[in-house]
Amino acid sequence: MKINLNDLKTFSEVVKTKNFTKAAAYMGVTQSAVSQSINNLEAQLGIKLLNRSTRSLTLTEAGSRLIELVGQNIENIDLGIEQISSMKDLPSGHVRISADAFTIKYYLWPKLKKLVKQYPDISLELTSENRRIDIAKEGYDAGVRVGNLVEKDLIAVPISKEIPFRLVASPEYLEKYGTPQSVDDLKKHKGIYIRLLTDNSLMAWEFKDKNKSVFFRGPVQLVMTSLDEMLDAVLDGCAVAYLPYFLVKPALEEKKLVSLLDQHAVTLPPFYLFYTSRRLMSPAFKIVKDTLSEI
Repeated sequence: MKINLNDLKTFSEVVKTKNFTKAAAYMGVTQSAVSQSINNLEAQLGIKLLNRSTRSLTLTEAGSRLIELVGQNIENIDLGIEQISSMKDLPSGHVRISADAFTIKYYLWPKLKKLVKQYPDISLELTSENRRIDIAKEGYDAGVRVGNLVEKDLIAVPISKEIPFRLVASPEYLEKYGTPQSVDDLKKHKGIYIRLLTDNSLMAWEFKDKNKSVFFRGPVQLVMTSLDEMLDAVLDGCAVAYLPYFLVKPALEEKKLVSLLDQHAVTLPPFYLFYTSRRLMSPAFKIVKDTLSEI
């Protein structure tokens, strides 16, 4: 037997107010609608629930038993529905984002640490993944990658400015092996490369030559999967490295590194947050997305 929840709520309100008119006013319906709900409920149950007269309204034994069984539950249902409904406006919930450790450290956490303090009911899971992932299949709300080329069912929004890169080496390295004067000279120098685990290739160094992009891969000294580790290695004088300018700027200012071929330096695309267009955006994720996209 399927009982109409609204009929039960009407019955509960009539019992509470002991008056059809007051119950109707509270629920925002007509008195006849209240009367019809009670009639429907009694018809479905096959038993009288209320003794009604022009001056009084009392519960039958069945009515007393019914309100005893469902009265508190009806109130809990109403409260639960209100709480669930309010979640669409309240920033709470769990948000999972996949990115590499470098991106989390330099691009995600500096923005999200403010959000955590401002919205303590939002919990974050920032997972370091050096691989290409299917965010929907693996249960992530979003991922981060360089550039906005994503699958057709994904949406990408920029979360950083474009990223200037520099070719750098330590003074000790240059004293020993000489300073390259052209991109072609790099064939004589070993490099520190980062492996792109999205396709398992070594990231090519991009340069600008007469308004055209030139991509270079030369002799390999070291291969790493972390830009921070590459910085340590180039500071130790191991080889030449191609790194984000903001990462090497302090060492350049302290003259621990030298910038090479600046006339050929390029700026790479920003980092993008990507997420599925098929998933309903929770209030918590929307706030995270909006926070990260503040550039």
